[in-house]
Amino acid sequence: MTRTERVTTLALSATCSLINTTAPRILTLGLVLLTASSLEADDLQSWTDLELGLVKTERVEWSVGGVARIRDSLGSVYDRRATTEVGIKLNDSLELELGYVLRNRTRSGFGFGWDHRLFVGLSYPILRRVVAVKGKTLYERHVGRPDTRDFNRYRQQFEIERPAARVSPWLYQSLAFKNEGFVRSRSRFGLRWDVGSGHSLKVAYQFESIKSGTARRPRHAVYTEWSFSLATSAETSQ
Repeated sequence: MTRTERVTTLALSATCSLINTTAPRILTLGLVLLTASSLEADDLQSWTDLELGLVKTERVEWSVGGVARIRDSLGSVYDRRATTEVGIKLNDSLELELGYVLRNRTRSGFGFGWDHRLFVGLSYPILRRVVAVKGKTLYERHVGRPDTRDFNRYRQQFEIERPAARVSPWLYQSLAFKNEGFVRSRSRFGLRWDVGSGHSLKVAYQFESIKSGTARRPRHAVYTEWSFSLATSAETSQ
């Protein structure tokens, strides 16, 4: 295990132990880690996600969104995405998610290129208490990339937060697998602000470990997610 990975593991453990403490302490921890470890990173990036909720009923939700990712130590935009997703509530515990991603990305030797992603996922609660743990299992089909053949990918995600708190610590872990096995780990920890009326903001430090050949490449990012609800709920519209 490299020094960067050891630092990140310790930081995530510390964040979990602070889950019931004040939000500023966790934000400070993330900022300190980002500053201290970014010098060892393969690249320092900024990722911004935008989600707009358009339809919301008792069983169905539809949202669209966009993604912008900046690399080269915050010097150039290399990844742009447009997304759409439909969530179907199967029962009180399970939600089926269907979606599509259109991506425009810079690839070495190919310039900017377009590719597509279709996905289906199942979301489910693991713990429902003061601290909530949510899981999501995803199957993805990647099509049209100029630098590789079409492929499937499988992802397992976990999120931890305090859902009743207006400002909550937020932890996220994603593990990705392809036919050849485990290919990527992505960890985020930071804060989630619920600003009311279905709107929220997440700000986090992100660490990735990506398989590149036989080695693993570390990558750090500042992650921001803006969520806005433009839909009128079924209860309000009746």
